[in-house]
Amino acid sequence: MGANTMTAQERQQQAYQEQLRQIQLQREQKMREKMQQLKAEYLAAYSLPLNYPAKVTSITDDDGGSSNKSNDSIRTSSDFINARLLEAGLPMGGGQSPSKLTLGDHSVAVQRFINDLEGTGCYDSVQVHIGNDQDTRINNDDDVSPEQQQSAYEMFDVTVRLKEKRWYKIYIGGGVNSEDLSSLGTSGGMSSGNEFGGGAGIALGALPKLQFESSISASNLSGFADISTALYSVDQTGASSFKFTHDRPLCSWLPKHSSLYDWLMPQDPRLVGDESIEKEKTSDGIDEMQVFMNDDAQYALGGGSHISLGVHALCLEQDFEATRSSKEFTRSIGVRLANHCRGASRGPGIGGGNKPSTSPPETMAGPYFFLDWNACLRDTLPRRHSEFPFALDCSSEVAIQAGTAFKHSLTGGMYLNGSLTDDRYDPTMGYDAHLVGEVAGPPGDSGFWKLQGGGAFHFPLELLRMMTMGIESNNDTEEETSESTVGMTLHSSVNFGIARSLTFNGLCSNVGGMPLSDRFYSGGPGQLRGFLPAGIGPRATNGGSSTPGGDSLGGDMFYTSTLAASIPFPSYFTTLRQNGGRLFGFANAGTCVTVDPSVGFGSLSACSRIMNSSRVAIGGGVSMGTPMGRFELTYAVPMRYGPKDARKNVQMGFGFSFG
Repeated sequence: MGANTMTAQERQQQAYQEQLRQIQLQREQKMREKMQQLKAEYLAAYSLPLNYPAKVTSITDDDGGSSNKSNDSIRTSSDFINARLLEAGLPMGGGQSPSKLTLGDHSVAVQRFINDLEGTGCYDSVQVHIGNDQDTRINNDDDVSPEQQQSAYEMFDVTVRLKEKRWYKIYIGGGVNSEDLSSLGTSGGMSSGNEFGGGAGIALGALPKLQFESSISASNLSGFADISTALYSVDQTGASSFKFTHDRPLCSWLPKHSSLYDWLMPQDPRLVGDESIEKEKTSDGIDEMQVFMNDDAQYALGGGSHISLGVHALCLEQDFEATRSSKEFTRSIGVRLANHCRGASRGPGIGGGNKPSTSPPETMAGPYFFLDWNACLRDTLPRRHSEFPFALDCSSEVAIQAGTAFKHSLTGGMYLNGSLTDDRYDPTMGYDAHLVGEVAGPPGDSGFWKLQGGGAFHFPLELLRMMTMGIESNNDTEEETSESTVGMTLHSSVNFGIARSLTFNGLCSNVGGMPLSDRFYSGGPGQLRGFLPAGIGPRATNGGSSTPGGDSLGGDMFYTSTLAASIPFPSYFTTLRQNGGRLFGFANAGTCVTVDPSVGFGSLSACSRIMNSSRVAIGGGVSMGTPMGRFELTYAVPMRYGPKDARKNVQMGFGFSFG
């Protein structure tokens, strides 16, 4: 009995000791976690003074990229790399006072720099090493003073290791016409007036045309992440095109240490705060209002080394027989000033690892700002009659514009391209916008000005519920919320365009009015659902055999607007839900008209005509963001339409924005 009592006491004692050990382990675990947290906070708040300039080396494949060669073995300019480091916000050079940026800030800046450099498409790998390797250099230098040794030990070196891609790339394969994609989703009525800036042409069907492509590109020949691309393609209708682009940072075109070069490139941080140098520069005639940034100043990403100056050339054949009984052959050259190179594959689905990009601005990574000068020759070829080859099978409005015309224009604009949304191709929160202006004039045959813009806003209902009910109450009622309302988002968008012909005191003939290719067209998936591309708007009284309702003549004013609500796919459809598929319902309205030049766009008669001619459609569909763009399948019912409108209930399309 005593033995049993002792055994119970021992068990109780053992349980008590075990409980004490568990408590002790928990305390030790909490202590370790607290120490780790304090250590992380200390390291994140620790400031590292960095040497300038950074060293640039190359990564070899022999030992997995751990070794590096000398700077002479790589094409990339060290000035270019140091400029990108400073513009990414990495403080280097020391200055008169230690940097206030912490190690955590350094990590963010380094990651920003790596993403930016890899996004140029010129590098397979980018590594940044921050460490103190002054020991060997100081120990081998007998002339170094103790003060210099102490300063050297307190400074840390920055080493950038690059694995450059081959300088050339050859691509042979297939794809889809990116101009068709842009017209389906974002062009908002623009036509083929400017193939490298603004809308690139109306789509001839609900789906973009497949095409055979072959291209050759060269990268980083100047050492500033430049891109050159020559691309030839033939689509399924037999239409061919050739495009050439060469983009490089503006600073790489300039002589080193020229005034513009020094203004574009970040200031050498080692000169900051040196009064003698400032006085010397002032005495030499340099602007006295120049701002010398402190060593801890954040250089804006997208600074001077990002600004690009490129040239482009184009030979393009486009088939518009399905909408206005004609074809068009364009040859153009131009120059573009932009905030980054257009050939860079700077986002998922943009360009790609093997395929270079020569696409319009709405396909670039946003935000994208550009200014284009273009000169082009356009041959308008009306459709020939199938039985009488000397007769035309088109309307008189198309026939009068037959022949060769020269166009000379300036185009500028901006595209946010989904940079302020949570998902570029299938957004549920944020907003997007674009604005493009174009002026054409002498020595061209046609003169006009044109302005097009638009925006979209996406607002999740979950955010509204959190704002009105509070986060805590929202968590309490989350289980009571129906599955259909979780993840619901409201969407709205509007696009518009206005244009006017200009004669420049008779210097521009404008035969037949504003060129058909520079007018606005409206309709199609992603823009005005329920109607075919160029399905609404002014039409000729007759047309070719391919356009029995009359040739589409376009307008000088258009608008489209959409209100929609979307929800994720039900949990039953696991694959679609996990890949971001959404169900949405919508109502869209829009019109495309010609306004009498004698009255303004804001006049009462113009507004009355716009409202009376507006088309309306409602419907629903499914959408999904893919690596190549936004895909949607919709069913729409036109509620208000004209007698000659080209309508279509079921539509499928790709685009680059919500529309």
